[in-house]
Amino acid sequence: MMLVPRTDHQAERPTWDCKTCGEPWPCATAKVELADQYHRFPHGLTIVIGSYLVEAIDDWATDTSRPPPNLYARFLGWTDDLG
Repeated sequence: MMLVPRTDHQAERPTWDCKTCGEPWPCATAKVELADQYHRFPHGLTIVIGSYLVEAIDDWATDTSRPPPNLYARFLGWTDDLG
């Protein structure tokens, strides 16, 4: 079960594009809003985003399409500077 962030900028499965702006998720707005939600517990954000990454990989594997390149940078790389 995927945790749902408190933002309108959520992932559309199985593409993992933002439901609101259509950019690859987490989009710029989702990153800002998620960082704000987890500002007191940045390691918790890393855990949540890591779980999204696992779900995204499962979705892409089920869809038999290739995962996009740079998955670490897309899902987790931006959280490195938060904690």
